[in-house]
Amino acid sequence: MNNKDWSENILKKLDPSFKHRWEVFNNLVKDSLNPETIWIDCGCGDNAMVDTFGGLAKTAFGIDVVENKNKNNFIMAEINNLPLPSNFADLITLRFVVEHFKNAEENLSELKRVLKTNGKIIILTTNLFSPLIFLPRLFFPYSLKSKILKKIFKVNEEDIFPTYHKLNTFGFYSRNPLGLHLKNIMFISDLNFTRKTVFLLLLFWHKLTGIQSLKKFRTNILVVLEKE
Repeated sequence: MNNKDWSENILKKLDPSFKHRWEVFNNLVKDSLNPETIWIDCGCGDNAMVDTFGGLAKTAFGIDVVENKNKNNFIMAEINNLPLPSNFADLITLRFVVEHFKNAEENLSELKRVLKTNGKIIILTTNLFSPLIFLPRLFFPYSLKSKILKKIFKVNEEDIFPTYHKLNTFGFYSRNPLGLHLKNIMFISDLNFTRKTVFLLLLFWHKLTGIQSLKKFRTNILVVLEKE
């Protein structure tokens, strides 16, 4: 039995209602799309989100700094300098992107510029309040973290970028930065299947943080902002 099936079997017994972070994110994105929506997926990678759900929107395309082999519905650009008019998009999504923002307010200001009034930004990122995120950031240099991501989590080197975690706390969003109103924030768990020991550690943390007072220490946050 492979690691994924082994892990899923344990999950069915211990937490049958569990939804993976990508499931929660994807469902929220789908629920935000309709035939009138103009949607931008920033930091789109291989543009899989737009390829999968773009048909639910009026217009959908991905943006990334890395050239995409699939030229359809893709723009190569920096997030802090989007080649788009102001008040253009109804929805902007960022999945594991904002933790790499060195100048958080500059990037967020540019996203706000292209967003329509009452438009939404959906962000999935790591939670700096989780010790599983905070402690490695505090004690591990970037070179060591890169080796861990490649060795333990089997992340490709080209997918590893420096992290700054300036937009990775509830406190930042609760202040309604740049007039972007916090509509919702969810604290969710990451359960990784690459190694059984890693899965068991993350499962233990997921169950422990199921206690209401500890949920804010889960490994990921899902944020919905609205332009006022």
